[in-house]
Amino acid sequence: MGYLYHPKVKRKDGTIYQDPVWWAKFYLDGRPIRRSTKTCKRGVAARQLKHWEGNPRNADPKTDRVTLDELAQDYLDDYRINNRKSTEQAEDHVNRLLKTWGGRRAATITVSEIRQFIKEMQAEKYANATVNRHLASLKRMYNLAMQAEKISRRPYIPMLKESNARRGFMGDLEQLALTEHLPFMLAVAAETAFTYGWRKEELFTLQRTQVDLTEGIIHLDTGTTKNQEGREIRLTASLREKYQRLEAETRELEIKTGTPIPWMFHRKGRPVRDFRTAWKIACEKAKIGHRLFHDYRRSAVRNMERARVPRSAAMKVTGHLTESIYKRYAITDAEMMDEATKRIEQRGGQTASVPEQSSPVQANNGQTITKHTNGDDSN
Repeated sequence: MGYLYHPKVKRKDGTIYQDPVWWAKFYLDGRPIRRSTKTCKRGVAARQLKHWEGNPRNADPKTDRVTLDELAQDYLDDYRINNRKSTEQAEDHVNRLLKTWGGRRAATITVSEIRQFIKEMQAEKYANATVNRHLASLKRMYNLAMQAEKISRRPYIPMLKESNARRGFMGDLEQLALTEHLPFMLAVAAETAFTYGWRKEELFTLQRTQVDLTEGIIHLDTGTTKNQEGREIRLTASLREKYQRLEAETRELEIKTGTPIPWMFHRKGRPVRDFRTAWKIACEKAKIGHRLFHDYRRSAVRNMERARVPRSAAMKVTGHLTESIYKRYAITDAEMMDEATKRIEQRGGQTASVPEQSSPVQANNGQTITKHTNGDDSN
Protein backbone atom coordinates (compact mmCIF):
# COMPACT_ATOMS: atom_id res chain seq x y z
CA MET A 1 0.00 0.00 0.00
CA GLY A 2 1.51 3.34 -1.03
CA TYR A 3 1.30 6.71 0.61
CA LEU A 4 1.97 10.41 -0.01
CA TYR A 5 4.49 12.56 1.82
CA HIS A 6 6.39 15.86 1.71
CA PRO A 7 10.13 15.13 1.54
CA LYS A 8 12.48 17.20 3.68
CA VAL A 9 15.33 18.82 1.75
CA LYS A 10 18.60 20.04 3.19
CA ARG A 11 19.85 23.34 1.77
CA LYS A 12 23.50 24.19 1.14
CA ASP A 13 23.57 26.39 4.26
CA GLY A 14 22.51 23.43 6.37
CA THR A 15 18.91 24.50 6.95
CA ILE A 16 16.13 22.04 6.24
CA TYR A 17 12.85 22.83 4.55
CA GLN A 18 9.83 20.75 3.57
CA ASP A 19 9.15 20.40 -0.16
CA PRO A 20 5.55 21.54 -0.86
CA VAL A 21 5.27 19.06 -3.77
CA TRP A 22 3.67 15.74 -2.87
CA TRP A 23 5.73 12.63 -3.41
CA ALA A 24 4.42 9.06 -3.62
CA LYS A 25 5.93 5.86 -2.29
CA PHE A 26 4.73 2.41 -3.35
CA TYR A 27 6.22 -0.99 -4.18
CA LEU A 28 6.99 -2.83 -7.43
CA ASP A 29 8.03 -6.48 -7.14
CA GLY A 30 9.00 -5.82 -3.53
CA ARG A 31 11.17 -2.86 -4.54
CA PRO A 32 10.24 0.58 -3.16
CA ILE A 33 9.49 3.23 -5.77
CA ARG A 34 9.53 6.94 -4.91
CA ARG A 35 8.24 9.45 -7.44
CA SER A 36 7.23 13.06 -7.47
CA THR A 37 3.58 13.69 -8.33
CA LYS A 38 4.63 17.17 -9.50
CA THR A 39 1.70 18.79 -7.75
CA CYS A 40 1.07 20.56 -4.47
CA LYS A 41 -2.60 19.54 -4.45
CA ARG A 42 -3.23 16.48 -2.33
CA GLY A 43 -6.31 15.36 -4.28
CA VAL A 44 -4.45 15.41 -7.58
CA ALA A 45 -1.49 13.64 -5.97
CA ALA A 46 -3.77 10.97 -4.51
CA ARG A 47 -5.29 10.24 -7.93
CA GLN A 48 -1.79 9.96 -9.41
CA LEU A 49 -0.75 7.52 -6.67
CA LYS A 50 -3.87 5.45 -7.28
CA HIS A 51 -3.06 5.33 -11.01
CA TRP A 52 0.49 4.24 -10.31
CA GLU A 53 -0.61 1.55 -7.88
CA GLY A 54 -3.03 0.20 -10.50
CA ASN A 55 -0.25 0.24 -13.13
CA PRO A 56 2.95 0.13 -11.10
CA ARG A 57 5.26 -0.36 -14.07
CA ASN A 58 4.08 2.95 -15.50
CA ALA A 59 5.77 4.68 -12.57
CA ASP A 60 9.06 2.78 -12.66
CA PRO A 61 11.76 5.43 -13.19
CA LYS A 62 13.85 2.89 -15.13
CA THR A 63 11.36 2.96 -18.01
CA ASP A 64 11.95 6.68 -18.39
CA ARG A 65 15.69 6.23 -18.83
CA VAL A 66 15.67 3.57 -21.58
CA THR A 67 17.11 5.02 -24.78
CA LEU A 68 16.20 4.23 -28.36
CA ASP A 69 19.74 2.87 -28.80
CA GLU A 70 18.93 0.09 -26.32
CA LEU A 71 15.65 -0.65 -28.10
CA ALA A 72 17.49 -0.77 -31.44
CA GLN A 73 20.06 -3.25 -30.08
CA ASP A 74 17.30 -5.54 -28.80
CA TYR A 75 15.61 -5.31 -32.20
CA LEU A 76 18.76 -6.37 -34.05
CA ASP A 77 19.44 -9.13 -31.52
CA ASP A 78 15.95 -10.48 -32.20
CA TYR A 79 16.74 -10.54 -35.94
CA ARG A 80 20.00 -12.39 -35.41
CA ILE A 81 18.59 -14.87 -32.90
CA ASN A 82 15.81 -15.81 -35.32
CA ASN A 83 18.30 -15.93 -38.22
CA ARG A 84 16.20 -13.62 -40.38
CA LYS A 85 17.28 -13.14 -43.98
CA SER A 86 16.87 -9.33 -44.01
CA THR A 87 19.23 -8.51 -41.13
CA GLU A 88 21.31 -6.18 -43.31
CA GLN A 89 18.20 -4.25 -44.29
CA ALA A 90 17.17 -4.02 -40.62
CA GLU A 91 20.61 -2.58 -39.80
CA ASP A 92 20.12 0.08 -42.47
CA HIS A 93 16.78 1.03 -40.94
CA VAL A 94 18.29 1.21 -37.46
CA ASN A 95 21.14 3.44 -38.65
CA ARG A 96 18.68 5.89 -40.15
CA LEU A 97 16.48 5.93 -37.04
CA LEU A 98 19.45 6.44 -34.72
CA LYS A 99 20.70 9.24 -36.96
CA THR A 100 17.50 11.05 -35.97
CA TRP A 101 16.96 9.89 -32.38
CA GLY A 102 20.26 8.36 -31.24
CA GLY A 103 20.79 8.90 -27.51
CA ARG A 104 17.18 9.98 -26.96
CA ARG A 105 15.07 8.41 -24.25
CA ALA A 106 12.47 6.23 -25.93
CA ALA A 107 9.66 7.62 -23.75
CA THR A 108 10.30 11.18 -24.97
CA ILE A 109 9.84 10.58 -28.70
CA THR A 110 6.50 12.08 -29.75
CA VAL A 111 4.05 11.55 -32.60
CA SER A 112 4.82 15.01 -34.00
CA GLU A 113 8.52 14.10 -34.18
CA ILE A 114 7.68 10.88 -36.01
CA ARG A 115 5.59 12.84 -38.51
CA GLN A 116 8.52 15.22 -39.01
CA PHE A 117 10.75 12.18 -39.65
CA ILE A 118 8.30 11.06 -42.35
CA LYS A 119 8.41 14.50 -43.99
CA GLU A 120 12.20 14.48 -44.00
CA MET A 121 12.36 11.08 -45.71
CA GLN A 122 9.77 12.14 -48.28
CA ALA A 123 11.76 15.32 -48.94
CA GLU A 124 14.71 13.04 -49.75
CA LYS A 125 12.53 11.34 -52.39
CA TYR A 126 12.06 8.07 -50.51
CA ALA A 127 9.00 6.07 -51.61
CA ASN A 128 6.18 5.54 -49.13
CA ALA A 129 6.99 1.83 -49.02
CA THR A 130 10.56 2.60 -47.94
CA VAL A 131 9.38 5.03 -45.27
CA ASN A 132 6.92 2.43 -44.00
CA ARG A 133 9.68 -0.16 -43.63
CA HIS A 134 11.55 2.27 -41.35
CA LEU A 135 8.39 2.98 -39.37
CA ALA A 136 7.69 -0.75 -39.06
CA SER A 137 11.18 -1.21 -37.60
CA LEU A 138 10.54 1.57 -35.09
CA LYS A 139 7.19 0.03 -34.12
CA ARG A 140 8.82 -3.37 -33.66
CA MET A 141 11.47 -1.83 -31.39
CA TYR A 142 8.80 -0.43 -29.09
CA ASN A 143 6.76 -3.65 -29.11
CA LEU A 144 9.78 -5.75 -28.14
CA ALA A 145 10.59 -3.27 -25.35
CA MET A 146 7.04 -3.50 -24.02
CA GLN A 147 7.18 -7.29 -24.09
CA ALA A 148 10.39 -7.12 -22.04
CA GLU A 149 8.69 -4.58 -19.71
CA LYS A 150 11.44 -2.05 -20.39
CA ILE A 151 8.88 0.61 -21.25
CA SER A 152 5.22 1.02 -20.37
CA ARG A 153 3.94 2.74 -23.49
CA ARG A 154 4.88 3.57 -27.04
CA PRO A 155 3.93 6.54 -29.21
CA TYR A 156 1.41 6.24 -32.00
CA ILE A 157 3.33 5.48 -35.20
CA PRO A 158 1.39 6.46 -38.34
CA MET A 159 1.87 4.46 -41.53
CA LEU A 160 1.65 5.80 -45.07
CA LYS A 161 -0.55 4.56 -47.87
CA GLU A 162 1.39 2.50 -50.39
CA SER A 163 0.27 2.77 -53.98
CA ASN A 164 3.51 1.98 -55.74
CA ALA A 165 3.07 -1.73 -56.43
CA ARG A 166 5.59 -2.69 -59.10
CA ARG A 167 4.37 -4.41 -62.24
CA GLY A 168 7.59 -4.95 -64.14
CA PHE A 169 7.99 -7.99 -66.35
CA MET A 170 10.83 -9.56 -68.26
CA GLY A 171 9.96 -10.93 -71.69
CA ASP A 172 11.77 -13.81 -73.38
CA LEU A 173 13.72 -11.53 -75.74
CA GLU A 174 14.59 -9.10 -72.94
CA GLN A 175 15.79 -11.99 -70.79
CA LEU A 176 18.03 -13.28 -73.58
CA ALA A 177 19.42 -9.80 -74.27
CA LEU A 178 20.15 -9.20 -70.59
CA THR A 179 21.89 -12.52 -69.92
CA GLU A 180 24.20 -11.95 -72.88
CA HIS A 181 25.75 -9.06 -70.96
CA LEU A 182 25.83 -10.64 -67.48
CA PRO A 183 28.74 -12.67 -66.11
CA PHE A 184 28.05 -16.38 -66.54
CA MET A 185 27.39 -16.94 -62.84
CA LEU A 186 24.81 -14.13 -62.69
CA ALA A 187 23.30 -15.24 -66.01
CA VAL A 188 22.60 -18.71 -64.56
CA ALA A 189 21.00 -17.18 -61.46
CA ALA A 190 18.91 -14.90 -63.67
CA GLU A 191 17.67 -17.80 -65.82
CA THR A 192 16.78 -19.77 -62.67
CA ALA A 193 14.78 -16.82 -61.32
CA PHE A 194 13.09 -16.30 -64.71
CA THR A 195 12.13 -19.98 -64.90
CA TYR A 196 11.02 -20.67 -61.33
CA GLY A 197 10.38 -17.24 -59.81
CA TRP A 198 12.75 -17.73 -56.89
CA ARG A 199 13.76 -14.78 -54.78
CA LYS A 200 17.20 -13.25 -54.98
CA GLU A 201 17.96 -14.15 -51.35
CA GLU A 202 17.04 -17.79 -51.97
CA LEU A 203 19.32 -18.08 -54.98
CA PHE A 204 22.42 -16.36 -53.64
CA THR A 205 22.40 -18.33 -50.39
CA LEU A 206 22.02 -21.62 -52.28
CA GLN A 207 24.56 -24.24 -51.16
CA ARG A 208 26.12 -26.76 -53.52
CA THR A 209 24.85 -29.56 -51.28
CA GLN A 210 21.31 -28.46 -52.18
CA VAL A 211 21.90 -29.13 -55.89
CA ASP A 212 21.73 -32.74 -57.08
CA LEU A 213 23.09 -32.65 -60.62
CA THR A 214 22.78 -36.43 -61.01
CA GLU A 215 19.00 -36.21 -60.66
CA GLY A 216 18.80 -32.60 -61.83
CA ILE A 217 17.07 -31.41 -58.68
CA ILE A 218 17.45 -28.34 -56.46
CA HIS A 219 15.90 -28.33 -53.00
CA LEU A 220 15.56 -25.53 -50.47
CA ASP A 221 15.64 -26.70 -46.87
CA THR A 222 12.83 -25.91 -44.44
CA GLY A 223 13.61 -22.70 -42.58
CA THR A 224 15.85 -21.25 -45.32
CA THR A 225 13.07 -19.59 -47.34
CA LYS A 226 10.99 -16.50 -46.63
CA ASN A 227 7.90 -18.54 -45.73
CA GLN A 228 10.07 -21.05 -43.80
CA GLU A 229 8.80 -23.93 -45.97
CA GLY A 230 11.13 -26.12 -48.00
CA ARG A 231 10.56 -26.81 -51.69
CA GLU A 232 12.08 -28.70 -54.59
CA ILE A 233 12.25 -28.22 -58.36
CA ARG A 234 13.62 -30.20 -61.28
CA LEU A 235 16.06 -28.36 -63.53
CA THR A 236 15.36 -27.85 -67.22
CA ALA A 237 17.87 -29.41 -69.63
CA SER A 238 19.35 -25.99 -70.39
CA LEU A 239 19.80 -25.07 -66.73
CA ARG A 240 21.14 -28.49 -65.83
CA GLU A 241 24.01 -28.06 -68.31
CA LYS A 242 24.79 -24.60 -66.96
CA TYR A 243 24.78 -25.78 -63.34
CA GLN A 244 27.16 -28.58 -64.32
CA ARG A 245 29.49 -25.99 -65.81
CA LEU A 246 29.27 -23.87 -62.64
CA GLU A 247 30.05 -26.91 -60.51
CA ALA A 248 33.08 -27.81 -62.67
CA GLU A 249 34.44 -24.26 -62.43
CA THR A 250 33.95 -24.23 -58.65
CA ARG A 251 35.78 -27.55 -58.22
CA GLU A 252 38.65 -26.26 -60.33
CA LEU A 253 38.87 -23.14 -58.14
CA GLU A 254 38.81 -25.26 -54.96
CA ILE A 255 41.75 -27.31 -56.21
CA LYS A 256 43.62 -24.16 -57.18
CA THR A 257 43.07 -22.30 -53.89
CA GLY A 258 42.82 -25.29 -51.53
CA THR A 259 39.75 -23.68 -49.93
CA PRO A 260 36.31 -25.32 -49.86
CA ILE A 261 33.52 -23.26 -51.46
CA PRO A 262 30.02 -24.06 -50.17
CA TRP A 263 28.03 -21.64 -52.35
CA MET A 264 26.60 -22.40 -55.77
CA PHE A 265 26.86 -18.76 -56.83
CA HIS A 266 30.02 -16.98 -55.76
CA ARG A 267 32.74 -14.57 -56.81
CA LYS A 268 36.08 -16.36 -56.64
CA GLY A 269 34.92 -18.30 -53.60
CA ARG A 270 33.22 -15.42 -51.83
CA PRO A 271 29.43 -15.17 -51.47
CA VAL A 272 27.60 -12.69 -53.68
CA ARG A 273 26.45 -9.76 -51.54
CA ASP A 274 25.69 -7.14 -54.15
CA PHE A 275 25.61 -7.15 -57.95
CA ARG A 276 23.87 -3.84 -58.66
CA THR A 277 26.73 -2.49 -60.77
CA ALA A 278 26.91 -5.57 -63.02
CA TRP A 279 23.11 -5.58 -63.29
CA LYS A 280 22.91 -1.89 -64.22
CA ILE A 281 25.61 -2.22 -66.88
CA ALA A 282 23.90 -5.29 -68.39
CA CYS A 283 20.53 -3.47 -68.54
CA GLU A 284 22.15 -0.52 -70.30
CA LYS A 285 23.97 -2.70 -72.85
CA ALA A 286 20.82 -4.76 -73.49
CA LYS A 287 18.89 -1.47 -73.96
CA ILE A 288 15.91 -2.68 -71.93
CA GLY A 289 15.75 0.26 -69.51
CA HIS A 290 15.75 0.06 -65.73
CA ARG A 291 14.72 -3.39 -64.51
CA LEU A 292 14.67 -5.14 -61.15
CA PHE A 293 15.81 -8.67 -60.41
CA HIS A 294 12.44 -9.14 -58.71
CA ASP A 295 10.77 -8.66 -62.12
CA TYR A 296 11.77 -12.27 -62.77
CA ARG A 297 9.41 -13.42 -60.04
CA ARG A 298 6.43 -11.69 -61.62
CA SER A 299 7.48 -12.94 -65.05
CA ALA A 300 7.73 -16.55 -63.87
CA VAL A 301 4.22 -16.40 -62.42
CA ARG A 302 2.86 -14.88 -65.64
CA ASN A 303 4.56 -17.54 -67.75
CA MET A 304 3.07 -20.30 -65.62
CA GLU A 305 -0.38 -18.73 -65.92
CA ARG A 306 0.02 -18.61 -69.71
CA ALA A 307 1.15 -22.25 -69.76
CA ARG A 308 -1.97 -23.22 -67.76
CA VAL A 309 0.14 -24.64 -64.93
CA PRO A 310 -2.24 -25.45 -62.03
CA ARG A 311 -1.92 -22.76 -59.39
CA SER A 312 -1.32 -25.29 -56.63
CA ALA A 313 1.73 -26.56 -58.54
CA ALA A 314 2.91 -23.08 -59.52
CA MET A 315 2.74 -21.90 -55.90
CA LYS A 316 4.89 -24.85 -54.86
CA VAL A 317 7.50 -23.86 -57.43
CA THR A 318 7.58 -20.14 -56.63
CA GLY A 319 7.16 -20.55 -52.88
CA HIS A 320 3.98 -18.52 -52.48
CA LEU A 321 2.26 -19.59 -49.30
CA THR A 322 -1.23 -18.24 -50.03
CA GLU A 323 -3.16 -17.77 -53.27
CA SER A 324 -3.98 -14.16 -52.33
CA ILE A 325 -0.27 -13.28 -52.43
CA TYR A 326 0.24 -15.32 -55.60
CA LYS A 327 -2.54 -13.36 -57.33
CA ARG A 328 -0.63 -10.13 -56.76
CA TYR A 329 1.98 -11.51 -59.15
CA ALA A 330 -0.47 -13.14 -61.56
CA ILE A 331 -1.13 -9.83 -63.28
CA THR A 332 -3.01 -10.03 -66.57
CA ASP A 333 -0.85 -8.56 -69.33
CA ALA A 334 -1.65 -7.39 -72.89
CA GLU A 335 -0.93 -10.77 -74.47
CA MET A 336 -3.25 -12.57 -72.06
CA MET A 337 -5.95 -9.94 -72.69
CA ASP A 338 -5.58 -10.41 -76.48
CA GLU A 339 -6.04 -14.16 -76.03
CA ALA A 340 -9.15 -13.54 -73.94
CA THR A 341 -10.53 -11.19 -76.61
CA LYS A 342 -9.99 -13.78 -79.36
CA ARG A 343 -11.86 -16.41 -77.36
CA ILE A 344 -14.74 -14.02 -76.75
CA GLU A 345 -14.90 -13.17 -80.46
CA GLN A 346 -14.88 -16.86 -81.38
CA ARG A 347 -17.69 -17.55 -78.97
CA GLY A 348 -19.63 -14.52 -80.22
CA GLY A 349 -19.26 -15.65 -83.84
CA GLN A 350 -20.74 -19.04 -83.02
CA THR A 351 -23.86 -17.61 -81.34
CA ALA A 352 -24.37 -14.68 -83.74
CA SER A 353 -24.88 -16.81 -86.91
CA VAL A 354 -28.22 -18.61 -86.80
CA PRO A 355 -28.03 -22.00 -88.51
CA GLU A 356 -30.26 -22.69 -91.46
CA GLN A 357 -33.41 -24.50 -90.38
CA SER A 358 -35.54 -26.85 -92.43
CA SER A 359 -39.18 -27.62 -91.81
CA PRO A 360 -41.42 -30.08 -93.66
CA VAL A 361 -44.63 -28.67 -95.24
CA GLN A 362 -47.47 -30.25 -97.23
CA ALA A 363 -47.57 -29.34 -100.93
CA ASN A 364 -50.80 -28.82 -102.92
CA ASN A 365 -50.35 -32.17 -104.62
CA GLY A 366 -50.09 -33.92 -101.29
CA GLN A 367 -46.34 -34.39 -101.48
CA THR A 368 -44.12 -33.36 -98.56
CA ILE A 369 -41.46 -30.74 -99.36
CA THR A 370 -38.84 -29.10 -97.21
CA LYS A 371 -38.95 -25.33 -96.61
CA HIS A 372 -35.63 -23.67 -95.74
CA THR A 373 -35.59 -20.61 -93.46
CA ASN A 374 -32.94 -18.47 -91.77
CA GLY A 375 -34.73 -18.18 -88.51
CA ASP A 376 -37.47 -15.90 -89.87
CA ASP A 377 -40.59 -17.65 -91.16
CA SER A 378 -42.22 -14.49 -92.42
CA ASN A 379 -42.16 -13.89 -96.21
